[in-house]
Amino acid sequence: DKGFLYTLKKLALTPGKMQRDYIDGHRHRYQKPFSMVFLCGSLTAFALYLIHKPTGAISHFDQIKTDFTRHYYVLVQLGLLPFYALVTWVLFRNNKINYAESLVLFAYTLSFMLLIVTTTNLLGLIPDKIIVSTYYEIPVLFIYLLWTNINFFRKETKWKTTAKTLAQILIVYLASYQITNLIVNSLF
Repeated sequence: DKGFLYTLKKLALTPGKMQRDYIDGHRHRYQKPFSMVFLCGSLTAFALYLIHKPTGAISHFDQIKTDFTRHYYVLVQLGLLPFYALVTWVLFRNNKINYAESLVLFAYTLSFMLLIVTTTNLLGLIPDKIIVSTYYEIPVLFIYLLWTNINFFRKETKWKTTAKTLAQILIVYLASYQITNLIVNSLF
């Protein structure tokens, strides 16, 4: 009961509590946060590479966006990790966590969120799908982030945590979207 699979199980079943446990010093069972995010990022990058194959049935611009997602989505997320941690730290600063703890919290959270992105993209491969994966990906990511934050910031009221998490997911999503579009537009 330790290492990558144990950490993954805890991130799936008790997000927030697992990160709190790690920050409180109970680290021996858990995969280290940055190796966890790199392992999950590698799995996601490989999966996205396989999932988003060129089809030739879309516009040139959409093909560039698909290729970018296929090759660089995870790198953008890893590059934005310090910013995501900063957003978390600023929004929840009254909970007396420091930036390094916020970075650990979000590194673990991003690890599992990358695997959620992989799963939603896999669901997008279902033939004759009714709903585009983006429409359920963002709510699922929000629910996971909310669950994590409620468990981690236990002293915060649930409505405040929900409001802050909504702001957090919007800022995180907009940053990722803007950076991706900036890069894709520079390639087009």
